[in-house]
Amino acid sequence: MEVKGIFSSIKSSINGMSSQMARIGAISQNIANAEKLPDEDGNVYKRKVVKQSGYNSSGNNFDQQLSIKMKKTKSSHFGGGNELSGSSSTAGKGFEIIELDEVDKIYDPNNPLAGDDGYVVMPKINTVEEMVDLVSASRNYEANISVLTATKNMAKKAMDI
Repeated sequence: MEVKGIFSSIKSSINGMSSQMARIGAISQNIANAEKLPDEDGNVYKRKVVKQSGYNSSGNNFDQQLSIKMKKTKSSHFGGGNELSGSSSTAGKGFEIIELDEVDKIYDPNNPLAGDDGYVVMPKINTVEEMVDLVSASRNYEANISVLTATKNMAKKAMDI
């Protein structure tokens, strides 16, 4: 079933909130495991990142979010076609969690987990960058809540008419 009108705004907000919650969860796990040593088998924690998916290749999907047909005055203004369905292009999850294989080698010959060369393999996680990403994800989540609240208020006002 195709979602149109004010419900597409609600759907977009919910998709955005779930994406940001996944991002916050991945960042929290990264911060918690930033100093984690390898396990008995030598496996190192892999940094997790959330990759957004479901957007068109031009990177601009503004015209696809509208529920009306947009006229173009110049072909280079918007990428993609101008036939609009009114449904969000982020249908479904809209994101995926990827584990990166990056590791840091720290010289610590006294560590029992050090290899023959004296290096200990650790996850490559910068906690300062992770904290900045956490603040960014939190603010994006708040922005989606604001959009959802505004949409809800518009729906209430429309019902009063």
